[in-house]
Amino acid sequence: MLAHIKRARCQEVEAQKAREDLRVEVHRLQERVDEVEHLAEEKAVDIGSLQDALREEEFASVGLKIALALEEGRKEAKNRIAELETEMVKSISEAMT
Repeated sequence: MLAHIKRARCQEVEAQKAREDLRVEVHRLQERVDEVEHLAEEKAVDIGSLQDALREEEFASVGLKIALALEEGRKEAKNRIAELETEMVKSISEAMT
């Protein structure tokens, strides 16, 4: 009977030690979860900033594309005017001869 009590007491001490080890592990894991959540929040802020910067760059890119298209149109119009002036000079020259 005494051996049974000693064994039960030993098992109780082991169970209490296991509970304490588990409590420590749960606490460690909760701290890790808190750390990961904090890092996730920081990354979300970083992502938001990067998305804002990307939108600004896309807006600037659209503006540059529009400016380039307008410049191309201006050059084409200038070239066409030069062609028409050349044709007009030719026509006048032919009409005078």
